[in-house]
Amino acid sequence: MRIRGILAAFVVALSVVLMAGLAQSGADLLRADRPAVTETKRTTAGAETWVTGPGTQVQLRAITFNMCGGMCNGGATDRLHLVQQEIAKFQPPAHLIMLQEVCYSQFEWFQSTYAGTYEFSFTPMLTNYPSCGLSNCSVNMDSDPNNDDRRCWVGQVLGARGALGAKEEISLGGENHQVDNSGKPLSLPRTFNALCHDVTLDGVPGKVKGCSTHLYAYNDAKGIGHRARTAQAARLASELDDDIDAGKVVVVGGDFNAVPQPDKVPVLDSFYRSTAAPGGGIGRFFEADTTDDRDPDGPEPPLWTQPVPDCVKSQEVETCRSGQSTVVDVSPTEARNSKIDYLFFSEAAGAATLSAAPYAMYFDDAARTSITYDQDLAARASNGDYLKLSDHTLYRGWSTVTVEP
Repeated sequence: MRIRGILAAFVVALSVVLMAGLAQSGADLLRADRPAVTETKRTTAGAETWVTGPGTQVQLRAITFNMCGGMCNGGATDRLHLVQQEIAKFQPPAHLIMLQEVCYSQFEWFQSTYAGTYEFSFTPMLTNYPSCGLSNCSVNMDSDPNNDDRRCWVGQVLGARGALGAKEEISLGGENHQVDNSGKPLSLPRTFNALCHDVTLDGVPGKVKGCSTHLYAYNDAKGIGHRARTAQAARLASELDDDIDAGKVVVVGGDFNAVPQPDKVPVLDSFYRSTAAPGGGIGRFFEADTTDDRDPDGPEPPLWTQPVPDCVKSQEVETCRSGQSTVVDVSPTEARNSKIDYLFFSEAAGAATLSAAPYAMYFDDAARTSITYDQDLAARASNGDYLKLSDHTLYRGWSTVTVEP
């Protein structure tokens, strides 16, 4: 009995040793299948971001503009030199230009005008849009896209000061049941794709991706539009996670058709970071216009921000879900005080390195030949409405980022 007891104890002990060895070997095998990860934590004034490996810090500059190329301008190109002048005022020049509601003829104008400086790309939101200069778009409504008349196309444009890489059209969904503000089905349903490219930018020695987007526009009583926008923003943010984890700085500009405050709509929760107030978010992006009271082009009066009172920056709060209105007022009696256009950067060296401002482009003469930002100087239509180039502001800003080679 004593010998069997000793043998049994020996077997148990040997089993423990062997199992421990096998567990250790299994763990080593699992580790061997995974690449080594080296993370460097960088802490800067007011912000905390994570980057991998070496990099170069640069100020990344961008413009986004819903230019209302069809509804407001009928697809015409004779006023685009005014947009060109506004882009030129942003100095040093913008690395990225994101445009929305651009007719195909206008896209071709940008391609030609900026050839050798910027490369431009286009994706259609509508291929049968009669407000771009051709009233009959029936030829585009058959099943053969090869015979399309592109004068009926309107959509998003992305421009890069440098070179565009491979084109990526990220499907955002929200297309199955499209209704207007009254809940009636849209006669011209949209195709929702974010237009994205990896880009090689002049003066930026690292990996950057740019995206131009336009989300669902309408606000019906059943909340169909809100749900669609919320899902579209979440889809876009999720699709870009892989790029961010690959070390790219991602910049998204566009018309999100939603205000920033989470107590009104949750659309932008997928973009704002947890350290943005009020409400935080689950995203990985900084928005360029937060509590900043600086105009990116020089000394100006402090910018009005939403909400009022603004959030208070602290150790937990880096930036605010706020910003100056990006929708142009209709008339002296009809203000459109709402921020729905955004410039999101996946990285910022700190809240103090973010800056942005929108510019309302009113015509100062009835012939619509020159631009003013001053409502008091704006020309008026016969009904008293302001004459304007677009119902959205041209929005330009920047973020200081670290790009990886």
